[in-house]
Amino acid sequence: MQEIPAKILLVDDDPGIRLLIQHGLTRAGYQVTEASNGLEALDGFETIKPDLMLIDVSMPQLDGFETVAAIRQRDGGEMIPLVMVTGSDDHESVTKAFHAGATDFITKPINLPILTQRVRYALASAEREQRLRRIHLEQQSACQLAKLGFWRLEIETEALQWSPEAATLLGRSAAMPGTLAALIEEAPAEQRQRLQRAFAQAMTGAAGLNLEMQLTRTGNACIITLQSSPQIEDGVIVGAFQDVTALRAFEDQTLYLVEHDELTNLPNHRLFSRLLADRLERDGDRDASATTRTAILVADINRLHRINDAFGPARGDEVIVAMANRLRQLLPPNSLLCRLESDSFGLAIPLESVDLDAFQARLQTQLELRLQLDGREIYSDCSLGLAIHPDDAQEAAGLIQAAQAAERETNRDQSRRCIRFSEIRAAREEGRVILETDLRRALEKREFFLVYQPQQRLENHRIEGVEALLRWNHAERGIVSPADFIPVLEETGLIHEAGDWILEEAIRQAAEWSRQGLELRMSVNLAAAQVENPHLITRLCGLVKDYQLPPAQLELEITESTAMRVPEQTLLNLRKFKQCGFQIAIDDFGTGYSSMSYLLQFPLDTLKIDRAFVKEITHGKRNRAIVTALSTLSFHLGLTTIAEGIELESQRDYLDALNIDMIQGFMIARPLVPEQLLAFMRAYDADTSASHPSAQASS
Repeated sequence: MQEIPAKILLVDDDPGIRLLIQHGLTRAGYQVTEASNGLEALDGFETIKPDLMLIDVSMPQLDGFETVAAIRQRDGGEMIPLVMVTGSDDHESVTKAFHAGATDFITKPINLPILTQRVRYALASAEREQRLRRIHLEQQSACQLAKLGFWRLEIETEALQWSPEAATLLGRSAAMPGTLAALIEEAPAEQRQRLQRAFAQAMTGAAGLNLEMQLTRTGNACIITLQSSPQIEDGVIVGAFQDVTALRAFEDQTLYLVEHDELTNLPNHRLFSRLLADRLERDGDRDASATTRTAILVADINRLHRINDAFGPARGDEVIVAMANRLRQLLPPNSLLCRLESDSFGLAIPLESVDLDAFQARLQTQLELRLQLDGREIYSDCSLGLAIHPDDAQEAAGLIQAAQAAERETNRDQSRRCIRFSEIRAAREEGRVILETDLRRALEKREFFLVYQPQQRLENHRIEGVEALLRWNHAERGIVSPADFIPVLEETGLIHEAGDWILEEAIRQAAEWSRQGLELRMSVNLAAAQVENPHLITRLCGLVKDYQLPPAQLELEITESTAMRVPEQTLLNLRKFKQCGFQIAIDDFGTGYSSMSYLLQFPLDTLKIDRAFVKEITHGKRNRAIVTALSTLSFHLGLTTIAEGIELESQRDYLDALNIDMIQGFMIARPLVPEQLLAFMRAYDADTSASHPSAQASS
């Protein structure tokens, strides 16, 4: 019988993101239905009855947190896995997601292999919990129908009588206690005072009985409940008893399975967080004058997704189990171990009697495993991240998050096996201070300069424009990556001064090229602070007038995330830019969280397709589908499309076939300084004239 694929309801207001995730999950064998906002998600929940929902956080009308909370209130919404997709992995967002009722969360940009693993893990956990709930209900019903008897207590003599089958029902080898005193004597010492008070109150008629007790002194141990009404007739209390031994054992097992990982039998993230929080609280109460230090280690299995892809998930599970067993062997006494996520483990280690440096060194060597999978020897190891309580965080959730951040840094730095969170924090703080100081001097010392990357029209192979890109030639460190300094410019407010210089320099250069007979559209990126600046339009109009550059020759680029930060204000400012004759482009489209309704309102001329969709276009159906959708959308909106990051001729050929208008990337030219660009254009025009005479004739 063919297995029915799990139904997934994907909720995101960004059609590009939906297309990306839908394609990936469909390839993984899931049946995917889409919703564009929270209200559609609620309707889809009722009509589709999905097995899992992927819900974006930032949506109009009803955001992801509200959507999750609403679903949890509906019939059938208690057990469905709700995985939230967020652009932020800060502690506040994570806490809010779980408080709303989320099962799990994953951050953008989406990593499809990790997302697929998270979905598989969430579905498996939900199926297990549903199975346990069904078994629990069946067990509860069976217990209500069986092992039920009656008892009778004479208040004056305190003599007890039981239904004839009582001993048999409870599996006792001895008779039931004949007096109230004998019954209480069979209970554990810590329960006796409570039982005496309950029976004393019942014998006055003030209240009925509803209590649970253990019988441990005679015959087989068991747990029973005793119940009666407040009514007393002829000095006698009549009530019922029930053997709940099996029920309590099953409840304990259910709680165990809900809070433990089925594959490794280790505590899961939820239980680990609670146990760690309890331990930190106990340590604080135990010795308020001294601080008890605890190390939190996160061990992440490197390249597990590659093993899953090559050998299948079952073989990947073997690696996870092997790593869990190795960690159990290495775990110091009084420590905690859990499976945090599909490919990572968490360890909490009290440092009173553990040499942390020695333990780290031991982990790094002992977590190198060589496994036999399908007759081949497979090597597997771990990246480690370390956080210390209370140095790096005070609470359990913050400590785990800090250790995970350190592990991610270890994963990026292949020369290290373990990084402590304090190293990241110190490096960030020190580097940030130095970088900020140097940036304040960069404009004064004229260390900034612009480079220009050509943009080619596919139809006639002509270079029609360039994109101006900021570079920093540091006096001591040389060329600094824009990824390192541009965020600092924006966060410190220095982007206003730097952005003004960029605009003037780009306009000046475009005007100079124009006087030299080189007519190129100049594309300049605007930061969010610039777009929201009401005085920018006056500055732009003044610059093009001073340098005598036609406004249509200047294209202003904004990113999708910038456009959506304050969409109403952005829309007003963009309309002003357009009224003055400037061209407007939206960059990095498809990687953010845009509302399509706003996109349709923005007065755009150009849509730039992010390199992430171009990179795998030659052998990725998903990327081709996304680019095709964007090309079709642009055509109907009357927009020019520019694809970024073109490095191969095969990529260019695919884009040409998909009706993309223009391209830019290393295949045409790297970003060039002005003198290099002039030389490039002379050589390019000569080569184009020889290779494409029709293009030259049309020019």
